[in-house]
Parts: sequence; C-alpha cells; structure tokens
Amino acid sequence: MTADKPMPQDPMQDPQRRGPTSQAGPGAEGSFRSELKRGEDVIDPMTFAGSLPQDRGIAPRVRISPTKWFNLLWLIPIGFVLLIVAVAVAKGIRGLPPVESFLKTYPGASKLPEGAPVGFPAWLGWQYFLNMFFLIFIIRSGAQILTDHPRLYWTRHSTPGRDWFRVQKPVPEDPLWTAKKDSISLPLQVGLPGLRHSIGLARWWHLGIRYGWSTESSFSCCCSRRASGCAWSR
Repeated sequence: MTADKPMPQDPMQDPQRRGPTSQAGPGAEGSFRSELKRGEDVIDPMTFAGSLPQDRGIAPRVRISPTKWFNLLWLIPIGFVLLIVAVAVAKGIRGLPPVESFLKTYPGASKLPEGAPVGFPAWLGWQYFLNMFFLIFIIRSGAQILTDHPRLYWTRHSTPGRDWFRVQKPVPEDPLWTAKKDSISLPLQVGLPGLRHSIGLARWWHLGIRYGWSTESSFSCCCSRRASGCAWSR
C-alpha cells in the first residue's frame, strides 16, 4: 500500500514561489515612472527609431499571378497613348454631320437670369483652399503609414507571399527579418514626417488633421445648402 503523492501546488497560489512581480506594491509604479524622461521636441534622424538607416522602396507593383508582378509605372506610357487615341477619335467624331447638328442645337451654354450673382463667393473659395490644404496633409501622412508595412493583403493572413500590392522588394529568406526592417522611407517632400518607421507620428498627423477636415466639410455642406438657390458663373 503506497501513500498518495501530494498534488503539485500552483506557484501563483504559493506566496513563497511567486516571482518578483507579485511583490509589487502601490509604490512600484512610481519607481518605474521616475526612470522615464520627457522626449525632445526636435527629432534627430540619426538616432530616431534606433538609428534605423533610411531605405527607399521600389515602384508600386500589383500581383497578376502567383509568381509575376506588374509594375504600375507602365500605366504612365499606356495612359499617354490611350489619351492620344481618345483625342484623335473625338476629333473624328466631332466632324460627323449628326454630331455637328447636335452641338449646334445644344451648345452647352445658357444665359444667366437677370440679377444673378457673377463669380464665386469668398467663403466658397476659402472652402476649396482649406479642403485642399487638409487633404494634402492626410494624403502625405497616409502614404507614410503605408510605408511602415509597404504591402497590402486581401485577407488577414499577412504572411510572406500573400500580398497583392507592394512597394518593397520580396521578403528575403531571413528568419530574423522583422516588420521594422521591412519598412521603407519617403522623401521629406512626400511623406509626413518623412522618416523611416515613424508610423506613430504619421498616425498622429493623419488622425489629428481629419478633425479639421471634417469640421471644414461640415461647414461647407451647411453653407452650400443655404446658398443652393443661387447661381454663380465665372
């Protein structure tokens, strides 16, 4: 007859076997807080993000097959050729008698009624300016966010080889390759803030500016509704 073996005790239930975190009291947070220091107002690119060197990406590419990618820069010459063809076709169609008769009947211009204001009001011009101003910051910071992980996926399985869009080279066969190494940098004139692996600052700009843009857009909609009965012409 053998004695029953004692059941192993959970170390988290044994005060003597707990780790040092179990001894943390109300003053532990204060001791760690004293080791923190306030960040500087100026960013040093040489020491930012752990002195990560600036690294440029590649031209945007879209996957067209499991092993082939299409360089989107080819859309520039292709679009230019299509534009020339479209202009030539339009000029040829305009010379047809039915089209000429249609243009004479419907010239696309009408006379304004008497007393109609001429030109755009000042508030509308400022709305266009502010809209463009805020959108520039939103687009620049959005592009910077994309460069922190320069790949897009259709599903949540964001593993190497599943991306359908990228502005970075293929993921190398390096087991130590991290998302930080995969990030790229943008020129200061394009990205905001334009530093590699600065997704935190980019999100601050992207999400902060949208409040100004939303306020401006709401104000523009209210003014447009009140002035919907007016007609303007340049």
